[in-house]
Order: sequence, then structure tokens, then C-alpha cells
Amino acid sequence: MLISASVWQALTEAGVALVPRAADRVELSYADARATLTVIASPTPLTPRDITMSIDRHAGPCLIIVPSATVAVREAIDAAGWSWLIDGEQQVTGVLRLDGERVALRPPTEAVKRSAKRGRVPWGTFTLVRRLIQRPYATQQELAVLVGVSQPRISQALAALTDKDLVRRTPSGWVVRDLDEAIRWWLSTYPGPGGISTYWYNLAPVVEQARAIVEMAAQTDAAGVVVSGDVAADIIAPWRAPTRAIIYARDGVNLADAGFVPAGGEEATLELTVPSDPGLCPPSGQAAPGLPLADPLQILWDVRRSPGPDNEEAAQRVWNTLRQRHHDRRHAA
Repeated sequence: MLISASVWQALTEAGVALVPRAADRVELSYADARATLTVIASPTPLTPRDITMSIDRHAGPCLIIVPSATVAVREAIDAAGWSWLIDGEQQVTGVLRLDGERVALRPPTEAVKRSAKRGRVPWGTFTLVRRLIQRPYATQQELAVLVGVSQPRISQALAALTDKDLVRRTPSGWVVRDLDEAIRWWLSTYPGPGGISTYWYNLAPVVEQARAIVEMAAQTDAAGVVVSGDVAADIIAPWRAPTRAIIYARDGVNLADAGFVPAGGEEATLELTVPSDPGLCPPSGQAAPGLPLADPLQILWDVRRSPGPDNEEAAQRVWNTLRQRHHDRRHAA
């Protein structure tokens, strides 16, 4: 995620409201000041040259988020009139510039938190596996439409998955060789949906929370909002009472307008994410009645990370349902 739960909590405690406007853009407001910023998050410290290059690439204001920053880097960001946050191991610090207002989050420290750089995420490959599980025996042309990429890109991804012994071509089309092995590979490799998440708390039952936010988000983009996690799992494979709703939307909303209060990542009852992953929504025309659900693999991934001692049992129920559906589709094809 571009914005961690600790950054979200620090902004909330500072009185700064955050609404995702895209997978890499946020609207920040503090009192009467407001600004929409492009988020540039780096897992490793940046140099003044990196900042100069970013300034050349972006015409509008940005929010830089790094694990640490030297005085020279902070000065370069300040000179551009941009905002910056240091997401350190112990605290989040930085300076936001919102419509001429300067909002400081505690003085910065020089503590360094390093992590390995990650390359470009192959969203198309992850989506391809999703679609192959849902549509066994699809042709390469059909998969290109389902995934939303070109046929040459599908051909490359299929070749890579074939090399991993995950898929095979049949006279009727492409299939996964072993469903359970494909799911295990996907779960162990998938980096998460990316984008920007916000966390909220409400006293209403979690299913009601999900329904209210879906209706709220659908007013502006009915096709771009889906439900995942516990609530979705309870619909496709009932096992336990949902404890957290996970909503994915193409545009964020300020849930404070719906009676929610900002919460930390642990105590939140609803998580709203504007994702980078374009494949977690089912293809158009495949929506089920009732609440719109995310792709089953996404539901499984989210249930596995949901709070509660029995999340593994709940995840296994989803896995079993996914297996049965895949079996039925292969035999019906």
C-alpha cells in the first residue's frame, strides 16, 4: 500500500482527513484547507536527485512518503512546495502543504528503515490466473478480453505460467493444471491490491456497514465498487459472523459523512481501498445479485488476513467453494 495504516492513523490523530481519489491520488483536508496530491511512496530513502527527477515528471503537487529523509531531501521537497512524510519504525512525521496551509506532524528523525525495492507488479499475470480459474478452457483471444490486455501480453504471461507448470493448453483452450497448486502460487506471490486504504469504525453490524458504503459509492460509480473479506465470504461460504468489511472502489469517499469514525488498522470494522490491482473486480456482466463481490481469489486472500482466531477455517471454506465451482465449470465446458 502507498499509505500504511500507521500513516493513516497519524494523519487522523493530527486532524487531517484523507479521501482516496485514485490508486495514487489522495484528497487531504485540514480545517478549511484542502488539496489533492499525487502520492509517491518509496520503500527506501530518496536522494535530492530523485526528488528533482520526480518534480520534472509531475506537474501538480505531490506527497512524498519515505522511511527516512536527509535534510537535503526535505529541503528539496520543501522548495517545490510539495508535502512529505517519514513513515519511520516508531513514528510518522512530516509536513503537509494544503491550500497554503502548513501542517506539521512532529519534527522528523533520522532513523532509517530500509526494505528491498520491488519492481513493477505484473497485474496482468495475477488477473490471468484469476480468469483461468473462473473460465476454464478459455482461448487466448477470450483471455485477452477477460484480462483487459493485448494478445501478445497474454501469450507472454501464459508462457511464463507454463514454465512454472501452472497452466496447460488443451484443444478446447487453456486451463490450470492443478487448481490447488495454482491457488497456492497465487496466494504466496500476490503482493496485495496496492493503492490507498482508509480504516473506519461503526457500531452497526458489519454487513449493514458494507451495504451502506456500497450504496454510497455506487451513487457515482456503481460498476467500480465490490465487497471482499468476511462479508463476501459469508455470502459464498458461510462459516462465521463477519467482523470486518472490506470494500474496493475506484474512487474513495469520506465515510465520516456516513457516521463512521477513523480507526486504526487493528480495531477497524471497515476497510475502504482504492486499489492499484485492476483485476480484483469480476469482468463486466458477471456480477451476482445482492452485494457486488470481488473476485473469489481476492476474497480468499482477504479472509486469510482478517482478524480473528478462526480465519484459517473461514479461508478453507472459501477455498473449498472455489474448488467446487472450478470443478463444476470444467465439467460443464
